[in-house]
Amino acid sequence: VWYGKGPGVDRSGDVFRHANLAGSSKHGGVLALMGDDHMAESSTNAHATEFLFVDTMVPILNPAGVQEIIDYGLYGFAMSRFAGTWAAIKCVKDNIESTASVDASIERLGIVIPEFDMPPGGLNIRHEIDMLGQEERLHEYKRAAASAFIQANGLNRIVYSGGRNPKLGVITIGKSYLDVRQAL
Repeated sequence: VWYGKGPGVDRSGDVFRHANLAGSSKHGGVLALMGDDHMAESSTNAHATEFLFVDTMVPILNPAGVQEIIDYGLYGFAMSRFAGTWAAIKCVKDNIESTASVDASIERLGIVIPEFDMPPGGLNIRHEIDMLGQEERLHEYKRAAASAFIQANGLNRIVYSGGRNPKLGVITIGKSYLDVRQAL
């Protein structure tokens, strides 16, 4: 587990790029917790760190509340092991600085490992692959493996549907999902 707030994430960009290219162990996994302080209440500046993780192709999980922080942590480690990437969790103040009753039983998640055509040797960290080979594996296989994991586990989901011919759509993620839901 790696944790940093906005300025720490900014200064670690090269580390994330190289680490995600190299990959993770199938017996370990790596989870980066990115602490976002949009109002600069406890940081030297306001920040939204997901852009750095998008740039380094680290899959991002964006929890809506405390329960999902725990759930996405478990999903994140499993995805990191499966896809050979790092995984990131966006940690906003409203979620991190709160309390809640949660269900901590691991068996309730039922993490699914999808069928996926792995390249020879798999996707996890291997010292014999040079930098260009690592980049090729990230673009050609790891992104697709992470997407397959996300789809198999229903992490991108439609919560409410507008029927067969909806006239309006609302797409939101993370904490803003709960805010939009409350507003509507």
